[in-house]
Amino acid sequence: MKKLTNKDIQDISVDILVYIDELCRKNNIEYSIFYGSLIGVERHKGYIPWDDDLDIVLTRPNYEKLLTLLRKQEKYILLSPEDTKNYRYAFAKLVDRNTKAISKQYYNSEDEQLGVYVDIFPIDGFPTDLEERKEFGDLCELYRANMVFSLNNSYAISRSWIKAKMKRVLYYPKYRKLLKQGDFDYWQKKYEELVIKYPIKDAEYCGYMEFINIYWGVFPTSWFKEYEDVEFEGHTFRAIKERDKFLRLRYDDYMMLPPEEERVTHHPYDFYFRD
Repeated sequence: MKKLTNKDIQDISVDILVYIDELCRKNNIEYSIFYGSLIGVERHKGYIPWDDDLDIVLTRPNYEKLLTLLRKQEKYILLSPEDTKNYRYAFAKLVDRNTKAISKQYYNSEDEQLGVYVDIFPIDGFPTDLEERKEFGDLCELYRANMVFSLNNSYAISRSWIKAKMKRVLYYPKYRKLLKQGDFDYWQKKYEELVIKYPIKDAEYCGYMEFINIYWGVFPTSWFKEYEDVEFEGHTFRAIKERDKFLRLRYDDYMMLPPEEERVTHHPYDFYFRD
């Protein structure tokens, strides 16, 4: 198999997002480029040069509409908690069929179909009261962590073979104890039922449940009311109008480049063209 360059990965993922954008515009579904990709919009008019994936977010109703449409297409592979057996993530990925990801981690439990992708995150509601938000966020994270911990040998995941073997021995008793409460399907179901407890249409605050730092991972729902076109890699995509507020909350001075030694991708994969 031929290994992809970072430019290959960026170009393929942009093509995936072009497809998503066309689908969303045709069906009146609002989405926003998000996280590091949104820094790319503001700072580079495209990819952060050393980055290798694209992130978008949708409010839960729009997320479900988009996934319904993606299930009907065959151009790309849809990986999601609702559609993929033993899928370790709490969000969806739309994957290029002609590429393959090979993880650098041991005991990673990645799906065999994983290749170059666009991450698709749902945004859900949170309680208004701060203490309730903290308790709710902690419980969501507990269920999500238990979900991943109970999947095969994911509790031992590591880039180091020695550390992976040590973790497998050290955490095996916890793994067996957890399985007595419920297996992966059990914890996934509990997580998926919990995160939609507060419908976003009625919520004052919202966030993506996997990144629920109570101070930078929860935001006013009003930030997801208005969207506009933005430029990214020579294409026009969608983003929330209040992106400066989000970026300052999440990343502080996001227009400042990080130190040179930090300008590397943190994703634990190498990507290849499939034979």
